[in-house]
Amino acid sequence: MKKQKKSFLLENSDIQRREEPWKIFQRYLVNGLYFPGESYKTQKYYETLLISIGVEFQHFSGYNTSENVYNFSKMIIKHVIHIEDWGISSMTERQFSLNKVMISFTYWDYTQAFNKVLCYNNERHKHTWFIKVCAKIFANLTSNWFLNWWSYHGPIIKILPEPFLKLYKEWIKVFQDLNKLYHQEHICYFQQIEQIFFFIEFSVPWIHKWVPEVDFTEEQIPCLYRTYYNNFWNKLMKKDPQTKSLYRQELLDLITKIIHNYKSIPNKGIMTDDSTSVKHMAKKISNHDEGEQNEMIMNYLEEVKKKILLNISHYAKSDSSMRSETSEDMHEAQPYEEESPVDALKKAEDFLAKLKDKI
Repeated sequence: MKKQKKSFLLENSDIQRREEPWKIFQRYLVNGLYFPGESYKTQKYYETLLISIGVEFQHFSGYNTSENVYNFSKMIIKHVIHIEDWGISSMTERQFSLNKVMISFTYWDYTQAFNKVLCYNNERHKHTWFIKVCAKIFANLTSNWFLNWWSYHGPIIKILPEPFLKLYKEWIKVFQDLNKLYHQEHICYFQQIEQIFFFIEFSVPWIHKWVPEVDFTEEQIPCLYRTYYNNFWNKLMKKDPQTKSLYRQELLDLITKIIHNYKSIPNKGIMTDDSTSVKHMAKKISNHDEGEQNEMIMNYLEEVKKKILLNISHYAKSDSSMRSETSEDMHEAQPYEEESPVDALKKAEDFLAKLKDKI
């Protein structure tokens, strides 16, 4: 899967070299700089910054290349800092050592580092990244900037081979944190958020690369774009020639075990509080098979019915208490006819019927 992002604007004279994006790239940026900005903030600057915070890097060179020219690299994200955990302000400075010199950086440098560190490429333009996100980042809030980062540099389930895709479809039905997520008033990346959670919870790695492309903005200004590609790490599905089993069968076994553990947790019901909107509930129900969807809709409507009847009873008692407290003024009030339980139930059922039609 690929995603495109604007790198920098070009001049009209660059259009004639549109089919040579690497030459255009090299014309604007010198060696060691893979993005516009301050000359001292190189790829090495951002990499060292992230290492100081909790990101692990490894680089691998080919036999016929310099040790500073990498064929592929590993990036393992062990920690993501939310802005609330940074300090008094996002401009609060921290420091790291680069070439024995202490350098200060802010939260904004930190967030930019996740994008810019991946801009490295080798002289043959064939460099790839192995990326993995550790599951423990779930312990903290997930920052929206990280979700935005994922939209360019992270995978979606379309890259998964059948064994992983099958487990994903089982997992999405039982993963407990999705229930909490569906109760939030606003969900970023609503269509892909479950997919992001799956890759993170099981630390499923992927292969990432980018290539430059020349295109035009909406205003028809020539622009150099980076096109990002995210693919499945095929080694996960390779078989041992002797045992005939997958090299990384333990990951599939782990996912299967955790799904089984989730299934053993008692079902707390499809709806747990009043913040669940029809839109978010429809999203949750859509993750299930058609037969299960009908049952879940009926369960949902039944819980709505119970809540409505409970509220009707509550308001009826409240109104009764109010009338008792103001009995001295009853002669000025209009006659009150209390609604019978049968009428209340009929109204609730009519409301639920309309709600079901909308769903």
